[in-house]
Amino acid sequence: MKHFSLLIAFDVIISSIYSIISDFSRFSFLNCAFIIGMIYFLFGAICFVWEKGFFNITLFAFNKLGEQLQKKRGILYSGSEITIEDYIHKKNSFYLTYNLLLCGLLISVISISISFIAIS
Repeated sequence: MKHFSLLIAFDVIISSIYSIISDFSRFSFLNCAFIIGMIYFLFGAICFVWEKGFFNITLFAFNKLGEQLQKKRGILYSGSEITIEDYIHKKNSFYLTYNLLLCGLLISVISISISFIAIS
């Protein structure tokens, strides 16, 4: 909850500063809040996909390719074979993933709702 509150506070502070700089134009606060909310959501989605192991096979392939190139050139070959099981069962964890997702979604939905209410 602490990180969630900090993300919301950061969004409000940055949006307020942008609104003051742009001479309090009509939707400047909402536009800035929405953009920051979408950035939060994007980074949260990337962390979520990374945590679930979507890129594990890709990392395995690149490491295997690098190992083959090193073996071919005869440099820095350690002799340890890379197994695919090590990469398939590898777990990644980011402590801000769900906070970023929820905060970004909440800010974006609130910004869109206020925009539609203010237009009509």
